[in-house]
Amino acid sequence: MTNTISKTIILIPSLEPDEKLPDYVQQLQGYGFVHIVIVDDGSGETFQPLFAELSRQGCIVLRHTVNLGKGAALKTGFLYIEQQLQDAACIVTADSDGQHAAEDVYRLAKEAALRPEALTLGVRDFSKGGIPPKSLIGNRIASSMFALLYGKQLSDTQTGLRAFGPQLLPFFQNIRGSRFEYELQMLISCIHAGVPISTLPIQVIYEHGNTGTHFRAIRDSFRVMRVLFTGFLQFILSSLGSSVVDLGIAWLLMDTLRPMLEEQAFLRIWIATVTARVVSIGVNYLLNKHFVFRKKNSSGSLWRYLALCALVIMLSSGGVYMIHTVFLIDEKIAKLICDALLFLLSYQVQQRWVFAARGHRLP
Repeated sequence: MTNTISKTIILIPSLEPDEKLPDYVQQLQGYGFVHIVIVDDGSGETFQPLFAELSRQGCIVLRHTVNLGKGAALKTGFLYIEQQLQDAACIVTADSDGQHAAEDVYRLAKEAALRPEALTLGVRDFSKGGIPPKSLIGNRIASSMFALLYGKQLSDTQTGLRAFGPQLLPFFQNIRGSRFEYELQMLISCIHAGVPISTLPIQVIYEHGNTGTHFRAIRDSFRVMRVLFTGFLQFILSSLGSSVVDLGIAWLLMDTLRPMLEEQAFLRIWIATVTARVVSIGVNYLLNKHFVFRKKNSSGSLWRYLALCALVIMLSSGGVYMIHTVFLIDEKIAKLICDALLFLLSYQVQQRWVFAARGHRLP
């Protein structure tokens, strides 16, 4: 395990750090970490003496001349590690504002060494006191929405303490996002790609009410929420678009076939309805594959999608009947409730099974 720790890379993105960062680095070195990469994300000339001190302590200091964001700083570090530190056992990302105890970094590194193919998160327990309200509320909302939309319960979606094996470096560099939203996008991308996510409880540390954070409450919260809901909104638009196609083709065929099947109304409506539904299913599949989940090479996804469609139809009819009879709810309201729940289920099943990565997940 000592050899693993000595080959672990600690990556710390930093913007305008205080004098406690060199002390934090010493604590990490005390646990046996010898490779510490710090990315100065446009802190400015005033902070260069502090970064020079970190260099003298043995850290590798990379620099952005202007502030590009936490996500961009992490990607800069990932690229450097991939190109220059190829003997890495695992990579641990930590924040520079004192929120992550060196002891927890050590524990996370040991845990990640056992599962290098997974993303391991150091998660904080937000049920304890002393947590700034904006951090508490923001994390609870994000965690609840993440569980609802992506089917993975994580108590801390915004933690910056993360660890993974070097084989995941190319994957994480290609994830969209340049600021705080990048860390949430990492989790969503792992869900889509089938990368396992595990957690390890860590200490909750907020010094001086977390005044050292550079998280901008309105602007960065908007970025995070946009990442959280973008995929689901695209899924909604895809479904609406398919519904328009279904309705439009059905109406068109009903009128077009009328002269030929004027005396056979049932057959005319049946042909129009089935044809429209087949075309709309194909449209919805293509939209979800190429624009919602972006899985152009997802082998066998069509058959999985059709199987899901059949399952949803059966669950819808049975679910409406059960809600109506058991809870004595009007049939129309029961269908609305049932179809809304199935819509959420369909979204999760499509991203986690229909369009998920198959076979070997990542190089």
